Amino acid sequence: MNSFDDFEALVERLPQEEVQRRERLAKVQIMNGAELMLKRFPEPQYLWDSVLPDAGLAVMAASKAAGKTLLLLQLANAISRGREFLGLPTRLTKVLYLQLELSERRTQQRLLKMGIVANEYLHFAHRWLCGEEGLLTLADAIKEHRFGLVIVDVMQLLWPMDADTNSYQDVYSVLGPLRQLANDLGVMILLVTHRRKAETADYLDGVIGSVGITANADVVFSLIRNRGEDEAVLHIDGNDIESRKIALRFSADPLGFTLSDAQPGEIGLTAERREVLEAIRKLGGCARTHDIALSIGKKDDTSSQLLDKLADLGLLVRMGYGQWAIRNSIQSDQSIQTDPITLSRLNTLNGT
Repeated sequence: MNSFDDFEALVERLPQEEVQRRERLAKVQIMNGAELMLKRFPEPQYLWDSVLPDAGLAVMAASKAAGKTLLLLQLANAISRGREFLGLPTRLTKVLYLQLELSERRTQQRLLKMGIVANEYLHFAHRWLCGEEGLLTLADAIKEHRFGLVIVDVMQLLWPMDADTNSYQDVYSVLGPLRQLANDLGVMILLVTHRRKAETADYLDGVIGSVGITANADVVFSLIRNRGEDEAVLHIDGNDIESRKIALRFSADPLGFTLSDAQPGEIGLTAERREVLEAIRKLGGCARTHDIALSIGKKDDTSSQLLDKLADLGLLVRMGYGQWAIRNSIQSDQSIQTDPITLSRLNTLNGT
């Protein structure tokens, strides 16, 4: 091919390339700051007041046997009836619960033990397609039945067989289209996943898999409950909502969770760590390592390790000079003399 033929081919490609360029630009929206500030957006609407929006992507994480399925069945039942849940109102809508771990028989047994009576707004599915076909089927089901909430328990069973939940790229390739589907159809999709057993100061770090899982979510729920214990805490964080902790109590009859009067931050602690906190409270909310060790009958080194762990969990504040204080619990009549600088720091940390 000579140079003239090359030139003709270039001329023929130009219009097509221009069309493609315009098509690409049409798929994105570019605006200046003034245009953005002139936009008016509707106030967020919620299925569960101030906690769960009516559209988007949410994630519920919990360790095995913590009770996440029970809690979500309670939530699904409340929303499908428009009833209050954990002290907050809900908005009535149809719910689809994809129960991909339990059989139909076991799901029925759970519902009976929980005292949940069947209703026309609460639907279940125990088998589903995975990958792109599963996504298309989900879109069809949402449109046909007008579901307002879809719960996927657990989300990994909906993923393509070759997807890796620890891969940031794989997570985005799966959750991106799912989130887009939720926003396009105006539905809330709540995905269930697992937590690591190891303790973490930031509960978001405990979610198994890539950080892309929590990054893609509009709301993240994390249920913390030790096996065999009745007390639990539900951590809630997300976009356009106030972060909070809800203390819960597990009940075997009827099966499920209710609100608890316990302090959310101390739920799930070992008896040894609770003993340390109680000792500091008795010492006025602020105490030295040696005095705490004497109070709990342990060596200073052992006590220091317990105190360090409680500080890592955000329950204690290390004040210097071997002193420790319970966050938000400092008392004006504390028995230990604290220097003015330390007192000032305490007041700042406690918001006083």
